[in-house]
Amino acid sequence: MARELSDILKELSKKIPKNSYNPVALPKELLEEQTKKNENDCPICGGVGWLRLDVPVDHPNFGKLWPCKCYSKRKEELLRKELEELSNMSHLRQKTFDNFDPSVHPSAATAFEATKQYAENPHGWIMLCGPCGSGKTHLAAAIVNYSISVRQSNSLFMIVPDLLDYLRETFNPKSDITYDERFLMIREVPLLVLDDLGTENATSWAREKLYQLINHRYNSEMPTVITTNQPPEAIDDRIRSRLSDTRLVMHIVLDAPDYRYQQGKHSPTRKSQRKVYAWP
Repeated sequence: MARELSDILKELSKKIPKNSYNPVALPKELLEEQTKKNENDCPICGGVGWLRLDVPVDHPNFGKLWPCKCYSKRKEELLRKELEELSNMSHLRQKTFDNFDPSVHPSAATAFEATKQYAENPHGWIMLCGPCGSGKTHLAAAIVNYSISVRQSNSLFMIVPDLLDYLRETFNPKSDITYDERFLMIREVPLLVLDDLGTENATSWAREKLYQLINHRYNSEMPTVITTNQPPEAIDDRIRSRLSDTRLVMHIVLDAPDYRYQQGKHSPTRKSQRKVYAWP
């Protein structure tokens, strides 16, 4: 008499090691790690990151792979590393609250206190407005550095034109990440800094992508920091409308002499040439 299929499957399942896995099903970022064995390997999965549940063959989860708890930690580390690379933090690491001099101007002192408090407890949005060299980027980068080093929270610092370039790169056939994946990563990051809003090449595509990003974070009230040296009328109407919402956005104006000149790094800029635009 022919053997029942269920009996055959039960026999086969006994021959499959409980910690077996299918490497083809592993995410690409872990493929190279699957064979590495060292003292830091997870005692549960052996460093693979995935487990096969020990269930009967007729169980709906038989043969399926499930992420080990160590995988979430490694995935978070990979994301944090990618965010830091996108932020180019190696060039911004020195921009902290400790080495910002608020004494250069009363507006710098006000901005320093407001951004430091925001870094400690980021809620809502901050918009730093002022001419080039007034310290906007330093304070915005200081918020990100504090978030990463002290709060240990994922954060992203992006110069707006660079942000758009990073999104465009995903359309390259050789890109190892899709547009949707990269846009989602930027859109959902816990803390986002957009530096130099208004300096981007304002194509219809650029305006639309910026609007989608800002509108999503606006509706979700996700912590966001924006710097600009542009007047309100230079910003897309839809974006300007969201940035003008004082219920969510704190506007800080830096009407300071060239902060970088004060630090002895650049030649001075005559105050008469430095325009400060009023936001709500």
